[in-house]
Amino acid sequence: MAPAAMRTAAQSIAGAKPVSYWLDDPARPEALPALTGDERTDLLVIGGGYSGLWTALIAKERDPDRDVVLIEGHEVGWAASGRNGGFCAASLTHGLANGVERWPDEIAELEELG
Repeated sequence: MAPAAMRTAAQSIAGAKPVSYWLDDPARPEALPALTGDERTDLLVIGGGYSGLWTALIAKERDPDRDVVLIEGHEVGWAASGRNGGFCAASLTHGLANGVERWPDEIAELEELG
């Protein structure tokens, strides 16, 4: 890329924040303080990605009296659940080389399924 084009590209994203789309909301609640000490709960969900969030939500919907605690080591939705850039990959094995290394006898079927 030419230097002028690189400067233009850099300028166009100068005000961008490295925040997940799902978290870039002025109305989002502030994070609660870190959990310390003893806590009692009916259901403890570990991990605030899509699976953990849906687990906690469905558990409450099924039994609103159920005490549900969800803990996340970083920030809810910060990892893979928050960074889909609109891409779609057909690989079920996180890449052909990884699939061949781990499942050499099944790789043809895994590729077909993907």
